[in-house]
Amino acid sequence: MLSISKDANINYLAKVVKINSLCKHPNADKLQIAIVDFQEVIVDLDVKIGDIMIFFPLESQINQEFLSYTNSFRHSNLNRVVDDEHTGFFEDNRRVRAVKLRGQKSMGVLFPAEQFQNWIGGESLEVGTEFDSVGKTIIVQKYMLPVKQTPNQRLGKKPKVSRLVDGQVHLHTDTENLLRNITKLSPDDYISITYKVHGTSFWVSNVLVKRNLNLFEKLLKSLGIKIKETEYDYVYGSRKVVKNANMDDPKRKDHFYEYDLWGDIKEEIKEFIPKGYTIYGECLGFTKGDAYIQSQYDYGCEPCKNKLMIYRITFTNEDGIVYNLSTNEIKDYCDRVGLEYVPLFYYGVAKDLCPQIDESNHWHENYVKYLQDKFTEKDCYICKNKVPEEGIVLRKEGQFEFETYKLKSFRFLEFETKLLDEGVEDIESVN
Repeated sequence: MLSISKDANINYLAKVVKINSLCKHPNADKLQIAIVDFQEVIVDLDVKIGDIMIFFPLESQINQEFLSYTNSFRHSNLNRVVDDEHTGFFEDNRRVRAVKLRGQKSMGVLFPAEQFQNWIGGESLEVGTEFDSVGKTIIVQKYMLPVKQTPNQRLGKKPKVSRLVDGQVHLHTDTENLLRNITKLSPDDYISITYKVHGTSFWVSNVLVKRNLNLFEKLLKSLGIKIKETEYDYVYGSRKVVKNANMDDPKRKDHFYEYDLWGDIKEEIKEFIPKGYTIYGECLGFTKGDAYIQSQYDYGCEPCKNKLMIYRITFTNEDGIVYNLSTNEIKDYCDRVGLEYVPLFYYGVAKDLCPQIDESNHWHENYVKYLQDKFTEKDCYICKNKVPEEGIVLRKEGQFEFETYKLKSFRFLEFETKLLDEGVEDIESVN
């Protein structure tokens, strides 16, 4: 019954885990720290080594009925048992927040597997299983603020005609959490480590699209005469939205901003994109209207100005086969055409970054700690404002396929949590 739904976000799945490591909380006698996938989670003294539990990650949103069943809400009227003396810590929005308890960070929340089994009706649980659903019921998902509709998002519009060709356009892929995937890395893997910048994602492609046939061409086609139905043109978008996907809607108005930021990016860089290529990056700084692209992150830009940083380039042939440029190829290309590559901290064999770590003795655990100590928890060195750096991205190199993992600063996670508490809209969630 446990499953991963079609639209699940891989970074916000629940997981069946076995507690193999516990240590005392340094500042609280009634709390202890469990380690789950190299993440510290604060638990009470009832948790023992060997316990099977359900782990929910930071900034996930847990099913309301399950939290009610476990009496986990702070407001007792939402709990199965209404008891003002014995309540949980979850607010009404059901978020797993990034918090410190007595000065110690907690990277998620754990529930006893038995409690979860009783709620779903005795389903057997296998350690290591990741899921977001039980049957058709969503158990956990990424927490997002309610999306505000724009005036142009109305019913009754004329149906749109897509100009996209299957296999030609590829949106951004979700970057998985390095802590949950570190065992997929071996000391001999070739990797790159880049700065994780906090802006809004964009991509611009010069790929095959459907031509808007004139009446004469449509007539010829109806008579069985072969005509050219595709052409190369620029398609662009945000992290998860194609902004010019339709033939009949070239001046789409329902943008996050008052203008088409992503269309401006396309105009700025399209001359650098040969046929078949797609450039992926982040736009940082300010909008034309002097608003932060991401709250408080100026990235050294003057008001009303922004900058672009590139982190991925692909080539897609006419058959839809995608080739990913290597880190060196991307950097060389950016240098040649005058685009800015994201700051590169390391490129080489994984073990050579810190050769002092013994490969035969807890290498993954020590490697993660090294990366955290070296690359996280500092201020963003590019910004004029004092804000926490987001973290790093580790890319495991490959030609047709590659793997990317993110390692976020806990200071940044706390910063994100505070913004969500204040109701600040996350541009990446709605675009």
